[in-house]
Amino acid sequence: MLSIEYRYFFQSALDSSIRKASQNLNINSSAIVRQIQKLEERLQTKLFIRNARGLELTDEGKLLFDHLSVQNEINHNFLYDLKQNKISTSGVINISTGETFAVQFLSPIISKFRKKYPDVKIKISSRQPETIIDNLITNKTDFGISFVKNLPSTLKTIFVSNFPMGMLCSPKHILANQSEILLEDCLKFPLIFHPGTVTFWNSIQREVGEKLFSINPNLISNSFAFIKNYLIEDQNYLTFFTSVGSVREIESRSLIFKKINHKLFLNNKVGIIVSKKIRIKKYTEDFIELVKNEFENSATC
Repeated sequence: MLSIEYRYFFQSALDSSIRKASQNLNINSSAIVRQIQKLEERLQTKLFIRNARGLELTDEGKLLFDHLSVQNEINHNFLYDLKQNKISTSGVINISTGETFAVQFLSPIISKFRKKYPDVKIKISSRQPETIIDNLITNKTDFGISFVKNLPSTLKTIFVSNFPMGMLCSPKHILANQSEILLEDCLKFPLIFHPGTVTFWNSIQREVGEKLFSINPNLISNSFAFIKNYLIEDQNYLTFFTSVGSVREIESRSLIFKKINHKLFLNNKVGIIVSKKIRIKKYTEDFIELVKNEFENSATC
């Protein structure tokens, strides 16, 4: 905190008036004048010039005011952080992400987080990439996990990893044992798509400025659980997605994941996204740190 004479000087400089400063500080004007005089004597310099418009800072006064402005901002931020730290044992974290990212990154860490913050509620909304971005822009969510292509300038990524998009299919599919998977080979078979896959496809079409291949998925479902089950049941179908959300099926070999030999599929960035305008609370920062650890454990660069 600023000492009395510095605080009186700072308020008087802000208001360009002793009278206004006395009103804002609820202090007698003469007390402010005495403290400023004491400060000028101690610093051995004149800080104000009186004119018809009120008070005007001298060059030395401007220098002191700039210094105190920085100090005041530091104090304000410290007090805010201190307050947040004291009240951060309860609250709500709103998260927007895709279904598969929630399974891969959020499920493993919630119990660990709740040991430290048992009174913090966690709300996870499964959304399409466009909706996640909209929720972040309109401050409806604290952070999102999604693809990070072409983010608006009001958003930023805290952490980014590469999760190549590939082919997901039954181990009995004709392409399952093929060493190199080409995109044109995949399109010879019936497709089942998640809306997120449709969004990804449209984005890479825009990126190259032309249609790579025409696609016409036979089935579209917003349930990735249904898609995985259908791929196991119907051995002719395949889909395009990352390995995220299918780790158990891939490890048990009930599904096969193959990278597709195409640069736009191999370079697929996924990240933790926040708004630049929102100050993140302490417990949300701690939760995000746990998510980052899951990213590092899961990412394939």
